[in-house]
Amino acid sequence: MAEPDALAANDPGRRLQAARALSGRARRKVLARPGAWPADSPGACNAWLLFVTSKPPSWRDPLHPWVQRPLTLGEPHEGFLYPDPIGFWDEVRRWSVELFRAHEPDWGTSESLSLTTLVHVRSDPAQLGVAQRLCQPRMVVFLDEPAWQSAAIDVATAPFSVPDPHRSGQSYEGWWGTTPAGTVVGKSPQHPTMHRLYRAEDLTGWLQAAPPPP
Repeated sequence: MAEPDALAANDPGRRLQAARALSGRARRKVLARPGAWPADSPGACNAWLLFVTSKPPSWRDPLHPWVQRPLTLGEPHEGFLYPDPIGFWDEVRRWSVELFRAHEPDWGTSESLSLTTLVHVRSDPAQLGVAQRLCQPRMVVFLDEPAWQSAAIDVATAPFSVPDPHRSGQSYEGWWGTTPAGTVVGKSPQHPTMHRLYRAEDLTGWLQAAPPPP
């Protein structure tokens, strides 16, 4: 049986191993923790990586109803595979794999998404606290400025600009920083729904600039 503390390990490999080793009553107990969980927020109970957005789900396809499913443990949430028409979830999957690459270079989409959660806080910043207390993430990435502004996290940041490929001189600024408690925090240069406003390789440069958790 996995050690309870290993579910929140600093090392993502150990965290995933612990999640997959948990079974029986102990597993059911962890899966019952979320309680009232924000809508449109797929992920894992012990996510190492937490994406945060305040934007309404413009990615929904009327031909494919979104199904609200419980959080997972040790496996990817089906919500990450939603076939949205604007490519939002494609980008989320790509970003997840890239952010884990520095720590687990052999991981693919399945392993990375098994330790990823995306929370839609909308206009309620308290939802971020709910996700942080449950998941105990080591990396928190804000996908838009309102989500970051409502978080009220004190962190020194190092900027990283990504150019707009269509407008000369136009760029979008993201950043990375680390809190005194050791959580890596980032704000993306652009929201994943706006992927047409950046080149994939430029955004990958920002993802690869994430500092490792201490």
